Amino acid sequence: MTIHWCGTGLSAVPGLRRLIEVGRPVKVWNRTVEKAKEVVGDLTDDIAAFDIAALEHELAAGDLVVSMLPADMHVPLAKLCLSKNAHFVSSSYIAPEM
Repeated sequence: MTIHWCGTGLSAVPGLRRLIEVGRPVKVWNRTVEKAKEVVGDLTDDIAAFDIAALEHELAAGDLVVSMLPADMHVPLAKLCLSKNAHFVSSSYIAPEM
């Protein structure tokens, strides 16, 4: 089971670093790879540019997607998780579309 952490903004960093530090299998996805490297590059090199098609290719049943992305990305990511039998965690309030 891989945790696919999407987004490395300020509110994401403490939880993301903790998961990596305790040895959880985490793939970090961020709009800019360099920014992700700045916040967790000392702990992991499993960092990729966020692209929903690339995530779809790597996502497997039982994996977990944590979305720290803007709210408009939650529905597409949730649908992707449903199609792959993966789990989804959103950092946002629930919306009617969800």
